[in-house]
Amino acid sequence: MRAMLVVFLALLPALLAAETFRTEAPSEFDRRFMENQIQSLDDIASLNLGRHINGNKQNDLEVMQTLLDRGLIKRDETAKLQGMGLVLGELLRKEKGLFWTIYIDKLGRSRALEIPGKREFVFPVTMISRRYEAGVDVDVREVYNNAVQIVDEIQDKRGWH
Repeated sequence: MRAMLVVFLALLPALLAAETFRTEAPSEFDRRFMENQIQSLDDIASLNLGRHINGNKQNDLEVMQTLLDRGLIKRDETAKLQGMGLVLGELLRKEKGLFWTIYIDKLGRSRALEIPGKREFVFPVTMISRRYEAGVDVDVREVYNNAVQIVDEIQDKRGWH
């Protein structure tokens, strides 16, 4: 019994440090929230640029870059910047066959894209906001291409293709 206790205590730090998470399907509230964030960006683009976020990769990447380049989205407008991440996520979802999930861990709830059958995730919602809020000039196409590369590497290493 004492030997088991010693082993348990020795393993305890590793067990506590292990990342544990769970996922759940996005709720109707989550879906509406995501749609509203994208719609908010579309409204800004329509009003200021005469263009729309429409699900076309070339168009959407250009519109988001223009919004940033013209300062129409400020560095402290986290919700709008995360809306850009949702647009990136939608483009990734369609191009790479991913699906939205809610990723829950000790830090809270996050919207993530799950790679089917892999239990691996990408987190596009903050891909633009974290960089832009930190003062980095963001190249939206580069962020998107890097995300595609990450997904490709995960899919390739797991025998997806």
